[in-house]
Amino acid sequence: MNISYKKYISAVLFLMIANIFSWGIILSSSFNDDAEIYFLDVGQGDSELIKTGGASFLIDTGSNFKILDNLEKLLPFYKKRIDVVFISHGQLDHAGGMFQIIKNFDIGLVIYNGIETELWKNLRASLLENKIPYVVLSAGDKVYYKQDNFKIIWPQKIDSNSKVPINDDSMVIKFEGRNLSSLFTADISSKTEQKILDKSVSADILKVPHHGSKYSSLADFIGAVNPKIAVVEVGKNSYGHPTKDALSRISALGAQIFRTDINGIIKIFRQNNLIKVSGLK
Repeated sequence: MNISYKKYISAVLFLMIANIFSWGIILSSSFNDDAEIYFLDVGQGDSELIKTGGASFLIDTGSNFKILDNLEKLLPFYKKRIDVVFISHGQLDHAGGMFQIIKNFDIGLVIYNGIETELWKNLRASLLENKIPYVVLSAGDKVYYKQDNFKIIWPQKIDSNSKVPINDDSMVIKFEGRNLSSLFTADISSKTEQKILDKSVSADILKVPHHGSKYSSLADFIGAVNPKIAVVEVGKNSYGHPTKDALSRISALGAQIFRTDINGIIKIFRQNNLIKVSGLK
């Protein structure tokens, strides 16, 4: 992405989010500028919500209507809007709930990784029908909002002839907030982990790759991220997720582990210079 395009994305986000503030003047005296990160309980799938400065950013949507149950608990009844939705890759457990989001929320912008799965083709048709803008971003691109930004770590620009497994072209996103940082890794395996070790992946919080698969969360990668907190998004499954191998590698490097199948919705925020975690069933 060139500089002018980055400025364009920032300007678009500012215009999309500006109408929130008119509601805020009526409904609230102020917004909390500090980020709150929620790892949603959508079963065997991924979905994360970042609330910051009065705006809402969603990364992935799980597979079905469970995303709505989560958002009802976290977003006020008068704000049926999500400013930006990131789709890490077009598989059901990460993007299937997007159809419910389209039906029930006003969406400012959708960002995805550029891989043309059948699910994405259906989603794109729905986005076009509902006049929701979408854009492809890749490594090096950033989305800015106030003092925060979302940095795309991976993938490189997608080659239509690529033979890379779809999981390893998942969008990896680093949220760099004023008070908190988090690395969202979707379903990448150790092969992609090794490719991004030198890309400033360190963060306070790690979304554990691929639901705790034994083929992810290598010690070198966990060491590079050096998270204080690691979150496994997982539900009932036949894959053995999360595996003892992955969990032991993470805990051995000192991160505190939380799981959506045990803790429910996981809220992480900073208070009095301490990172705090709470669960919501």
